[in-house]
Amino acid sequence: MPTGAGDEEKPYLYTDTEDLKMVADYSRLNFNECLELNCYTYKCLVRDAFIYKMRKTEKGIDYLETCWLLQQTQPDRKKLREKFGS
Repeated sequence: MPTGAGDEEKPYLYTDTEDLKMVADYSRLNFNECLELNCYTYKCLVRDAFIYKMRKTEKGIDYLETCWLLQQTQPDRKKLREKFGS
């Protein structure tokens, strides 16, 4: 999982089950129950658990806001008019 802009994971700190642990903690399921979930449900829980974890810190909230902004494909015309006039 990404941890923030510019942060790179060190190869010796890499774990294979980090997502699984995050889902297990978030959903309160054990590892076996998590592994039995269908792919869609598991990926949704990974996403939700990651967002939940990031919302706990100010830096995480800033990261999530940046991610949201980068996903936008339409301009916010109201904000542009406020800033630059019509």
